[in-house]
Amino acid sequence: MEIKLPSLRERREDMPLLINHFLNKLNKKLNKNIKNISADVNEIFMNYSWQGNIRELEHALEHAFILCQQDVITVEHLPSELKDFIEIKPASIKESGDNEYDTIFKALEKSAWNKAKAARLLGISRRTIYRKMMEYKIEKKDL
Repeated sequence: MEIKLPSLRERREDMPLLINHFLNKLNKKLNKNIKNISADVNEIFMNYSWQGNIRELEHALEHAFILCQQDVITVEHLPSELKDFIEIKPASIKESGDNEYDTIFKALEKSAWNKAKAARLLGISRRTIYRKMMEYKIEKKDL
């Protein structure tokens, strides 16, 4: 029997419960007393595309737990792909309107021209980034 669950990016309302669950689990596992995540971290978590789904969220929090020496996880404790996400923002290129070219180009530069990573940073599919690169004639030689 196959059970189909929607991806994490389709269940944003579950994010606070999952974060709380992982905070409790990781506090026990790593013998820490981290109470919460900062507002910036929460914003990143709510807008990130979560290609790896719940396991990716758990991994990001575990990474932060290892680095965090206080009781609140901040952006500086996150894995680089999530730190990069807040610098590039927007959550989606659709919100960037006239700046779409610049947003895509900046994401490509930030990801060292790794199109899959740039797409994740922007919250779009790899297919969409290829299509947008063709539409705007974006090539690495534009440097």
